[in-house]
Amino acid sequence: MEFFNNAKSVRLKSHLGKYLVADDDEQTVRQSRNGGASRKARWAVELVDGNPHVIRLKGCHGRYLTASDEAFLLGMTGKKVLQTVPDMKKDGSIEWEPIKEGYRVKLRTKGGKFLRANGATPPWRNSVTHDLPHRTATQDWVLWDVDVVDVSVLDDEYLPSNASSFNSSIQDQDHSFPSSPCTPSAASEGGRGGLGFFWSKDGMEFFNKAKAVRLQSHLGKYLLADGDEQTVRQSRNGASHNARWTVEFVEGKSNRIRLKSCHGLYLTAADEPFLLGMTGKKVLQTQPETKTYIAIEWEPVKEGLNVKLMTSEGKFLRANGGSPPWRNSVTHDVPHRTATQSWVLWAVDIVDITVSDLDSNSGWSSPASSFSSLADDYSGSPDTGSPMVQYCNSGNDSIKEVSGMEFFKDARTVRLRSIHDKFLMADSDEEKVVQDRHGTHKSVRWTVEFVEGVDTVIRLKSCYGKYLTASDEEHRLGVTGRKVIQSLPRKLDSSVEWEPVTDANRVLVRLKTRYGNYLRANGGLPPWRNSITHDVPQRHHDWILWSVDIMQTHPKSTPKVSTSESEDDLNSSFHLISSSPGLSCRHEDQPMKSEGRLIYYYVADDDGDVSDDKNAPSFHFKGQGLEELTQKLEEETGLNDIIVCSRNLINGKLYPLRLALPPNKPTMHVVVVPPTSRGSNTSSFS
Repeated sequence: MEFFNNAKSVRLKSHLGKYLVADDDEQTVRQSRNGGASRKARWAVELVDGNPHVIRLKGCHGRYLTASDEAFLLGMTGKKVLQTVPDMKKDGSIEWEPIKEGYRVKLRTKGGKFLRANGATPPWRNSVTHDLPHRTATQDWVLWDVDVVDVSVLDDEYLPSNASSFNSSIQDQDHSFPSSPCTPSAASEGGRGGLGFFWSKDGMEFFNKAKAVRLQSHLGKYLLADGDEQTVRQSRNGASHNARWTVEFVEGKSNRIRLKSCHGLYLTAADEPFLLGMTGKKVLQTQPETKTYIAIEWEPVKEGLNVKLMTSEGKFLRANGGSPPWRNSVTHDVPHRTATQSWVLWAVDIVDITVSDLDSNSGWSSPASSFSSLADDYSGSPDTGSPMVQYCNSGNDSIKEVSGMEFFKDARTVRLRSIHDKFLMADSDEEKVVQDRHGTHKSVRWTVEFVEGVDTVIRLKSCYGKYLTASDEEHRLGVTGRKVIQSLPRKLDSSVEWEPVTDANRVLVRLKTRYGNYLRANGGLPPWRNSITHDVPQRHHDWILWSVDIMQTHPKSTPKVSTSESEDDLNSSFHLISSSPGLSCRHEDQPMKSEGRLIYYYVADDDGDVSDDKNAPSFHFKGQGLEELTQKLEEETGLNDIIVCSRNLINGKLYPLRLALPPNKPTMHVVVVPPTSRGSNTSSFS
């Protein structure tokens, strides 16, 4: 419900990038790629009295989004979704329960089915039904992006109450519903520039706390200041310092900004035509003589999750597509065609250059306008440090990255679930890392290790005893994403270290490498489907989000070795660990009598060495025999023909376990020696 609680009107965008629209026949509901700017794509939100978990959606024709009982095609499971005006007192078919799924939402009917955007060939293409997706390939067909449409500039007479206003007199109305925010009169009232959009009073919220930003177009490309210090174009290279723009506020105009490039020049709406005979005019980098030059001033206008930058003449910064010379060009213009309405929309990424607070000579100006002759002396790049890109979401204050260590601080083993509802899995080849929907497999469990001396990073070890590693090898030639693998380096370095970061909501976590890339769960078609890479996402920002399931937790206090043990005991085939009286452990860590003894195990490497791992994996073992324990350890580690040993705490030597396990089920620490290890030759044991 958080997507709708404060919304008066929304647009719903399917996985295909198309909008849910109410057709002009006042009955059909379909998808349209070009309908985002149309009033038919806007749905008024009504809350239901007595049920805070469901909503109603009213189209621009005054009719409600309805889950009908009529089959879409005979013999098929999907049923039609229509626009209707039912008797709400008796019919729950117009009520939808929003269910959050990452950054998107599912809309569930009273019968437990979901609003579904169909793809493929006609008659399915662009259709909308309600159904349960049974195939893996159609799981995301029920996911919708929610764009909140700001209708605050409309007069009160055009705004419906956020609570449902349905009553028995609705059947007597003429169904024109002037209270709907999507009626033509409302659109014209709220329109500006003849486009019929709903305009936010203030798009400045995207920039108020920003020192520098990147602007990403509808094509996934960034606004870039070219090296000739004149041209402005689009580029997919968002990591370049040329893609970062310093934000300056205009004195006396609280709704205007200036954008300064890395060359110290301003983004300028020029009067020169881009091509003779065409309406679009050039956008350049310039250094005007005075600060009163209004061509360098831009008014941010909020449109859903994006922003438009409007000139003083009412035109918009536009990212062009198509064939050359239009491809990658940037102009300022008013888009007249429906197909180009999205060309003036920009996503705002706030770039936090923290060194600018410390270095007054870094060349970065304060958010207040510093327009003066000093701009002529600006010669350096603002890229004086490694910037941390922070994404702006839904027009709220910029999401600040904070440490996500709280997700792992008490965890011994975890599962990581991606936005695709798949788990991070260590492949059985002991090298690849993939995604898989089977969350019960031991390969989706990762042991958490903390790095000594660094309290903000972790290591993740697979069930095969290898670490989650950000490699330098490209996943595909010519593509930015690099492979994530399992490895066991001789010396643990930064490639196996991950920094958990989150935002103020503290719901999902991102895992960042020491070099600023993020652990990314890819979707789409093969070879990308189910693959894992590390990268900085250009478009799919939610693909780097993970939910953390804690499978095992640490006791609150580290077990201590009993002082009554003698050196002879240490040379035996096992050693006992006892806890001090009165130690308090989490409930799930307290081995109950019915759960058997607690076994901690360590896996020796190929040289027979064992790391001093304070966060060793463990399990409860109910058996009594060594053979049973060996089988259990083979299941836990995925290894075959292992040798189970204990380690002498004095000299560190390994001793194979050959006798029965000790009575009374004490806690045991054992070492698993795989057959590939040089230590598996029993003659090498001391």
